[in-house]
Amino acid sequence: MDKALTEFIDKLRSAIKKRTYVKLLLTKRVLGNQNLNKIVVRYVELSGKPHLQFVYKYDRNDEAKNFTIEDGITQLQSIIGNNFLDNYLYTTKEDLNLRYNNKNEGKIIKSKPTFNEAADGSHDEAKKRLLDTKKSVYFKSLGITDNKGDIIPSMNAKYKQVEKFVEIIDSLADNVKDCSPVKIADMGCGKGYLTFATYDYLTNNRELAVDMKGVETQENLVKFCNNIAQKSSFGGLEFVQSNINDYKPGELDILIALHACDTATDDAIYLGIQSGAKLIVVSPCCHKQIRQQMKITSNNVLEPALKYGVVMERMAELLTDSLRVLILNKNGYKTKLFEFIEPEFTSKNTIITAEKGEMPSAEEQAAIQAQIDAIKNKFGIKFHYLEKLIENPTDQSWRILNAQCAKSE
Repeated sequence: MDKALTEFIDKLRSAIKKRTYVKLLLTKRVLGNQNLNKIVVRYVELSGKPHLQFVYKYDRNDEAKNFTIEDGITQLQSIIGNNFLDNYLYTTKEDLNLRYNNKNEGKIIKSKPTFNEAADGSHDEAKKRLLDTKKSVYFKSLGITDNKGDIIPSMNAKYKQVEKFVEIIDSLADNVKDCSPVKIADMGCGKGYLTFATYDYLTNNRELAVDMKGVETQENLVKFCNNIAQKSSFGGLEFVQSNINDYKPGELDILIALHACDTATDDAIYLGIQSGAKLIVVSPCCHKQIRQQMKITSNNVLEPALKYGVVMERMAELLTDSLRVLILNKNGYKTKLFEFIEPEFTSKNTIITAEKGEMPSAEEQAAIQAQIDAIKNKFGIKFHYLEKLIENPTDQSWRILNAQCAKSE
């Protein structure tokens, strides 16, 4: 460990011990995950014991991990100067900036303190909630909060999922800030957890005029949710009974579909494309359509691994969603595919976001199609449901083929 880093770590230890520590910021990443922009290290107390909480700031989401003080310092010693070259230690006594040059030489620059209050270590309220659970009628009606507005422990995972989804919507909301009203459809909305939260956040936090429809096949859920919308005074939110294929929304600004099973996700994406949606946000569920077709060709280097059912299942998920992303690209959407929440909260944690852009040229479309075809050929895939839906939605032959594949499975 170099001299500058040794001094920096000593200052960190001292600040924690003397309760003058505010936070640590690691920036200017040079190695590691290319989507990781910075790390914020906070002091928290868990079960009465001091810890360092590392918050990893990615392009579209954050991830937090907690370490004991010594384990956290060990982590810092391994990445400061190696993965991160510009590092800031904030205390109530002074600020320290440890910088590394292109020769990997560290230098500490000291300055007056930015903050005059140290971290208090309170973990539960360390992060301000995006949504006001205390005054929320819908959270209580949906069974997420109790009469005091506190989150019921058994519903914490559901709340985390909703909050993370709202964070994603917030990060994309600038695409629709000039739309008045913002027209949104939530397909297969179920009990409307995301529908209510999205409407609440965009209207009350982002102060946008919103015309939102929650689309659900079950009549009892539609009545249930409309009753809650009325109690919440959400005048721009309505729930309607329909399946995805029959729903005709006209033009849309945002299309949402969370956990629409198997090809229902494709139906939702297709509806978003046809409606000219500026944003399409889907979290897929089940991937049977591709799995039923997959065959391992003799020249596939993955053949030894794919003989295991669990590997084939996961590969089917990856292929299905990768092809969806490419098809969206071909149709003029900029896409991202990522995990939006930790697996401990839900195993169905993959999300696709698509922002409408310029339609690619004929040459660019041909190049994307070549990538799609190469993937299908490699795994013996005859067709992708979304691809056929876009090519010819009224043709029933490929639907029959899909049914035959399902029957033979």
